[in-house]
Amino acid sequence: MENNDNARKATEALGVTFSGSVTFNGPMFDIHDNQHVHIGMTENKDPRAPRAQAAVPAVLQAPEARALRERLAAAALLAPDGWQPASLTGPEKGQMAVLIAERLGIRDVWQTFGPLWGMSAGTLRTYYNAALDQRKYGSFQQKLKNALD
Repeated sequence: MENNDNARKATEALGVTFSGSVTFNGPMFDIHDNQHVHIGMTENKDPRAPRAQAAVPAVLQAPEARALRERLAAAALLAPDGWQPASLTGPEKGQMAVLIAERLGIRDVWQTFGPLWGMSAGTLRTYYNAALDQRKYGSFQQKLKNALD
């Protein structure tokens, strides 16, 4: 009975009534007599949605890492002003993360680069595994190696 009272109060507060099942996939706007009615939605929890970028880890601020970053930026693989990839696909990011980690001795590859690049560690690892299964990424890996040597 209490659930019905709560539903009635919510209906009264919103000024709307629904019959049947209703699904909201995002914010909705309905126009009544030139007035906008906004029904707020909770934050997007889609795991594929971009995440906030993490701060640059200390290991990537060392002189050797900065020199490596400059070579990758010169090859147009990183943005010129930071550690963000320059228009790379997910599998290419995975490959680049592994090669950078190998050169700098970083053990936590996915935890270091995933958050830095605005994605989960698991997503970046999945992208890397996808690159291993596709021959077309061999030429990209050679481009990476050339930039790092």
